[in-house]
Amino acid sequence: MTGKRNQETCEDGIVATADHVAVIDGSTSKAAHPLSGDMSNGRLAMTLVKEVVNSLPFDATKSDFCRLVTQRIRDEYQRHGVTRERLEAHPEERLTASVGIFSRHHGEVWLVGDCQCLYGSTLYDNPKPAESGIAERRSQLAHELLSSGMATTASLREHDIARDAIVSLIVDSCHRQNIDFSVVDGFDIPLDKVKTISITRGSDIVLATDGYPILLPTLEESEAALAHIIATDPLCISLHKATKCVLSGNVSFDDRSYVRFCY
Repeated sequence: MTGKRNQETCEDGIVATADHVAVIDGSTSKAAHPLSGDMSNGRLAMTLVKEVVNSLPFDATKSDFCRLVTQRIRDEYQRHGVTRERLEAHPEERLTASVGIFSRHHGEVWLVGDCQCLYGSTLYDNPKPAESGIAERRSQLAHELLSSGMATTASLREHDIARDAIVSLIVDSCHRQNIDFSVVDGFDIPLDKVKTISITRGSDIVLATDGYPILLPTLEESEAALAHIIATDPLCISLHKATKCVLSGNVSFDDRSYVRFCY
């Protein structure tokens, strides 16, 4: 687990118990003010999901997990006096996270949101439908800024004005959370939007957040692929088109978590 800037602000997490293994990706906050004064909404969401996974019954079903994690987020809203009506109108203010979780009892991986699973030679993901189009738009804007001389790679890494231009699209897409795609955000998670992968005993499994653009069988290979992208395309507009770049002072474009284990 590595934060894009540092470990103290990292919004990713890993949990490993006797019965479950999970990677958690707290969503980068788009809210003007965090719910908690001492951490971002993404980090708080990740922390709450970790609590649930750590206390999850060994035989919890996919439905059980989604219900319990949703209730935990709702409890936090209630504790801070945030109403459902407010969150319906402003979904960008929700505590939001994606989770990839393995259940030893059920022999399954559940992908809530856009985490990844590498099982055998097959990569499983669960992307947000609008994200690739938004990333493509940011890429186009950045290329236009560079070719016109209105920006340089260095200036965009200091202040990504191409991202500024697509933030409204990202916020708009938040209105489709748990409608078009699944996330943990305190609203009911549609189980048909949670990808389920059945695992055979004796298999190696990799779970990772989307901070790894290329997920490979070993951490070393995955890190090397990421390092190549960062060195070659730090703006994330060509080799890996993303909604944000490697800002100056950061080590990557996003927080990342990777765990490999055998069932």
